[in-house]
Amino acid sequence: MNIIFWGTPEFCIPIFEAIRNSSHNIIAVVTQPDKKRGRGKDLSFSPIKQKAIELNIPTFTPEKIKSDEATWKFLEDLEADLYVVVAFGQILPKKILNLPKYGCWNIHASLLPKWRGAAPIQWAVTNGDKQTGVCIIKMDEGLDTGAVLLEESIDIGCLDNSDIVKEKLSNLSSRKIIIALNKIQKCKNNDESIESIGLINQENIDREKTYARLINKDDYLINWHDTSTKIHQKVLGLYPNCYTFFFNKRIKITQTIPINDKFANYLDENIRSFIGKEDKNIKPGQIIDTNSEVGIVVKTSESLLLVKGAKIEGKSELFGKSLIQQLSTYNKHKEMSFNSHPIN
Repeated sequence: MNIIFWGTPEFCIPIFEAIRNSSHNIIAVVTQPDKKRGRGKDLSFSPIKQKAIELNIPTFTPEKIKSDEATWKFLEDLEADLYVVVAFGQILPKKILNLPKYGCWNIHASLLPKWRGAAPIQWAVTNGDKQTGVCIIKMDEGLDTGAVLLEESIDIGCLDNSDIVKEKLSNLSSRKIIIALNKIQKCKNNDESIESIGLINQENIDREKTYARLINKDDYLINWHDTSTKIHQKVLGLYPNCYTFFFNKRIKITQTIPINDKFANYLDENIRSFIGKEDKNIKPGQIIDTNSEVGIVVKTSESLLLVKGAKIEGKSELFGKSLIQQLSTYNKHKEMSFNSHPIN
């Protein structure tokens, strides 16, 4: 089948390549416009546009697909059999959804109807979900509300950050989309309706409906008055951007482990000795111990948290002894604490 691929981030690349290596043909790509990045504010292409250019595949970058009639005309003239949409970044209008004879098919990185919306992977991990997955749906005008053709789940490991989960789901999606396309092609070849391949209305799926809103800047700030588990999940889910302050320095926290019974097997023997021994008179955020081998022990509202890795502004990611030594150069007080705002 002739396919137009809609997508933008790195997550899409394995899926794009899987389709190209199959019996199907990508005849065009639609992606987000070029963005200014870096200190020089040079324009850079999306990962999918870069890949399409390398392969000499026609590429469209509409600012607003809802009102871009010129792009509509180009797409209509291409007469693609169907569209595959993966993290494109804009909502497609009915006009576009109705163009391909065999529909628009979206790969969504959650087990729908849970985590409809823009950031399903981040919120699944931040929420502490044990599982997530991918759904391939026939798109309608709603936000991730289309009928489900295929789905598959994966486990989220308790130390899996969002990048790890993205890679798992991207690879899973690249396999599932070929199965889906072959199912749709059978309908095409046999002149059957798409409904004959077993679409499932999301209203008939017994799962909670939740919304995965866009991440905003305030989400990244760590609140040390949260529990150690909640902070850990946030660091994983919003990896690698969660931050705190150490005096006047912004510190991105990149690797953590809660110091409690649930995570005991992931802790060094010396750190396990802290389980259940936190002093309730110590304020959240205070550093109560440093271990050059494994990291920093920090008080939270409930139990302790091991900070294994962190990135100080202007420096590369640091661990263990290097992290402790770097923080000590900023310490002007006897009490060492992480805070929600700079302290000079």
